[in-house]
Amino acid sequence: MSVITKIKSLLNGLGKGGDGVENIADLSKIETAQSPTMKARTDEWWSIFQGNIPQEKTHKHFAPLPVAYTSTAYLAQLVTGEIKFELPDEGLNFFVQKNLIPNLDRIMQLTLVGGYTVIKPYITRSGEIFFDVGTSRDFKPISLDENGHITEGIFLERVRYKGKIYERREHHRFDGEYHFVRNTAWLYGTRQQVELSTIPRWAMLLPEGQIPSDIPMIATFRTPYANNIDLNSELPVSLYANSVGTLHEIDRAHSEYLAEFRKMSAKVFADETVLHGKKGIPDDYFVTFMGDGTSTAEQQIMTYAPQIREEAHKAAINTELRLYEVQIGVSSGTFTFDSQKGLVTATQVLSEDKTTYNTVAQLQRQLRPVLEALSKITTTLARFYGMEVQDGEPAIEFGDSVFEDTGTEFNRRFQLVQAGLLKPEEFNAWYFGVPLEKAREMLPEMTTAFGGDE
Repeated sequence: MSVITKIKSLLNGLGKGGDGVENIADLSKIETAQSPTMKARTDEWWSIFQGNIPQEKTHKHFAPLPVAYTSTAYLAQLVTGEIKFELPDEGLNFFVQKNLIPNLDRIMQLTLVGGYTVIKPYITRSGEIFFDVGTSRDFKPISLDENGHITEGIFLERVRYKGKIYERREHHRFDGEYHFVRNTAWLYGTRQQVELSTIPRWAMLLPEGQIPSDIPMIATFRTPYANNIDLNSELPVSLYANSVGTLHEIDRAHSEYLAEFRKMSAKVFADETVLHGKKGIPDDYFVTFMGDGTSTAEQQIMTYAPQIREEAHKAAINTELRLYEVQIGVSSGTFTFDSQKGLVTATQVLSEDKTTYNTVAQLQRQLRPVLEALSKITTTLARFYGMEVQDGEPAIEFGDSVFEDTGTEFNRRFQLVQAGLLKPEEFNAWYFGVPLEKAREMLPEMTTAFGGDE
């Protein structure tokens, strides 16, 4: 039986056994793991990500800098820029490389913004595997286990169809032996439930199902930061959760910087008789005023060209950026305001300064078990749909060339192999970024390159 045929046959029976997954009509009445305090702050983090600091504007022409976006994108790139994540099964690995790896940078950034993301693989009727991502904006966490992994929650998806907005609620629950899923569709903003088939995008989805598993079929990726906003909450916080005030000061300083040019731009003030009664146009050099009519021409014309304090304002912005760097754990000088380019980031990370390195390593330690869980979840899902899958551990390498000389690291590991302190296959796995099994297959019969006998 082909994979596609197997999938179609299983889909018909997938709806059995969805016990305990409720038909949720009113999301506002659900007791979730997100307290009102956390909900308010989470909304604030996403608003800041969009460039809207939820504090009083200090200038008429308030001009925020995209610091939250830039800093989360910068760290996300460092964490995932050289990542190698491969499953031992070639078929599953093909879909991982095609549909997951290109999105890891974005997933990392969304995690830093909202505190967490949840990732789940799913198989289409054509047999292709994709990876869906929920954030703290569109996923409602209900229950978490001892390690902070979500065991019950609801994915939310909204679409516009024929002038109306509909919301799909995908309820997930793990009980230790089975993972249950239930799909319902609603007219957004109401308690009116509609059939999934009403919306073409959802027409092929089944109402409910269950999969035998010993782990939740959704992987939780969370920031490593302690929650000091709600001490009773199990949820993590944003990268900049404790930097809102600093971000506001950066925007205030930048707004003052731009206002300086408006206030101090050169002008010529002249008696209206000199300008033949013509009024000055805003932003023009010439501005009229009422004179006494008896002054000399020289007295009736005054120039105004003060020295613009550009450097002082730039220094104020960069001072606040230094404080922000300390708060989020990156090296001093990572972010700089330049009058020609705006907000810029460091061109390289200095290995001498371990601040950024430590933060990136911390985030990679958080990501590693997520990838390991995704490997197991994807394998479980594929087997459930009748695919034959090769066993083995995934290969996960993050790469450190941003922080260290890879040539030096190569020589160091090569010497460990020659000294018998590192296995040749482990060296190959690191260098080529492949699973250990494949690295072992790549070895020649006699590893002369590593000092073996002829």
